[in-house]
Amino acid sequence: MDINKIFGTFNSSSEGGEHWNYYQTPSSYTVEENHPRYFVKMFQKLILSYTGYSDKIIDLFANADPALDADNIKRAGEHMLYNRAYGYITQIDIQDEYHIKVLFQEANPKLKEALDKTISFFKGEEEYDKCAVIKKYLDFLNFSS
Repeated sequence: MDINKIFGTFNSSSEGGEHWNYYQTPSSYTVEENHPRYFVKMFQKLILSYTGYSDKIIDLFANADPALDADNIKRAGEHMLYNRAYGYITQIDIQDEYHIKVLFQEANPKLKEALDKTISFFKGEEEYDKCAVIKKYLDFLNFSS
């Protein structure tokens, strides 16, 4: 078992693995890690890809050491994931014209789904300040009903 491969899946840098070149725009340029498009895509990818990875990783750890509590591992993983994703989306400044342009270019049903899942998670954690920030993005994109 290569622990770097497991945790490298969630790494935002190209260190220790291949560079994430799949963030291509219609004009086919690679988005750098300090670009607003990268922040939106990473937020979306982390939230929407988590469910597929989480069960596999939890099973891996639970099988490696049966004494580990799988529920605690899952809660810790979710907490880390949602906070990491929150860090990405909050890099988008809705006062900056370029950030606004990029955010609207990336607005789609999957982004709405990721924002909704993030609010649900933070509601469950009673982190209402983070819910308010995510709601600001939903409202800004007119995703709220």
